[in-house]
Amino acid sequence: MLLTPLHTRMISLRLVWGAPGAIIVEGRLFDLRKRGIMPLAGKLRGPGVVHDMAVRLELAYPSLEIRSIQPTMAAFPFAASRVTRGEGCPDRLPEVQRLVGASLRNGWGTELMNVLGGPRGCFHIFTLLRLLGPTAETVVDREQVRRPNHSGAVAGSPMFARSIIMDGMMGTGLQIRLRGVLSDLHYRPDANALPLEEEMEESFEATAELETEMPAMAILAASGRVRRSGSDIDSLEAWETVPHVGDLVGQLVVKGYTVQVQKVFAHTTGLGPMQHLLFMLAPTLQQCMPSMAEELEVRPRRAEGPHPATDTCHMFRANGPLVEPVPSPVPTAS
Repeated sequence: MLLTPLHTRMISLRLVWGAPGAIIVEGRLFDLRKRGIMPLAGKLRGPGVVHDMAVRLELAYPSLEIRSIQPTMAAFPFAASRVTRGEGCPDRLPEVQRLVGASLRNGWGTELMNVLGGPRGCFHIFTLLRLLGPTAETVVDREQVRRPNHSGAVAGSPMFARSIIMDGMMGTGLQIRLRGVLSDLHYRPDANALPLEEEMEESFEATAELETEMPAMAILAASGRVRRSGSDIDSLEAWETVPHVGDLVGQLVVKGYTVQVQKVFAHTTGLGPMQHLLFMLAPTLQQCMPSMAEELEVRPRRAEGPHPATDTCHMFRANGPLVEPVPSPVPTAS
């Protein structure tokens, strides 16, 4: 089957030791649209970088209480203009500071939703922070088991790195194939701060593939596998199929999809990263849809996608500038 590239999303997470009793967590989300001229906020836009956003947190160790947080947006789709009524994607970044003092442990998802969820903030910054919570908790709990009563290492020494790369491609008709790869790297307790001296202790890899049908966003086929390794060159294990992924066939990649993934993996152990990869494929599918505007016979509009999800972020809130019609300019007297 000939596949047409539509979209690539990359997410990277990195945990390093900070000052004594602290760790630094960094996350970045990058979206690259690969096809199509489309209307965007009143203008025609071509393919290219859509989102390049990052967050940097200093956390207390091991409580994971947020001491400071720095969000940035190097690239975003909506700048302030007449069409957006003077609003833009970065407008709600100051709200992120309300998370200072919160912990990434119990209740993190609820706290994050109350502060930045839906129409209250940026969905992409929310996505990064939502993924950082359980990731940091897992890494720190692992570190405590290995080195109890240890408060930290040399500042800058690596603890953990995760990369997720997802591609969306158009197949036959209105089908979109999603492919994702996740790589987790855990570093030795004595790993050096310099990148060339980093020593991996163990790794976990996961791959997943979903075949979906538009516009229903139904999963027609699903598969996944995982592989683990140690630090030795001969320690790379064979890939193992994860049959649970196939249980997603027939589900819809819409609201409620994350709950379905959790149900499928409810009685499994050691497959948390696979679940995270599957979670991240859903927003990647949404990002593919603007590149299929012609195939979906979407009429030109101001919004980013052919069917913008109302209340998914502050720019797409129900009464926001990208959902309600833009008032026509008032004619001036001649």
